[in-house]
Amino acid sequence: MYNPRPTKEPSGCLQTLIITRIILQILFVPLMLVAGGIAGVILFFYALTVNPLLGLGMLGLLGVGLYFLGKWEAKRVPEGPPRNDPY
Repeated sequence: MYNPRPTKEPSGCLQTLIITRIILQILFVPLMLVAGGIAGVILFFYALTVNPLLGLGMLGLLGVGLYFLGKWEAKRVPEGPPRNDPY
């Protein structure tokens, strides 16, 4: 009787690499935001050591950026209750 060899399952290494790549693609933006925030804090403290006015200027830029972010977000979100709200 002829018994062919059973086919071997592919190695789990390739699946592990694919899953790792997908997870890193998903987490890329949050990781870059965290790294950018840390770099911003370090840059702020460095600017304060160079000149206090430079540090205040960076705080002003942060405030202007937050202002425009708030304006953009207010345009994005509709005003008032939802249309199908029974109240």
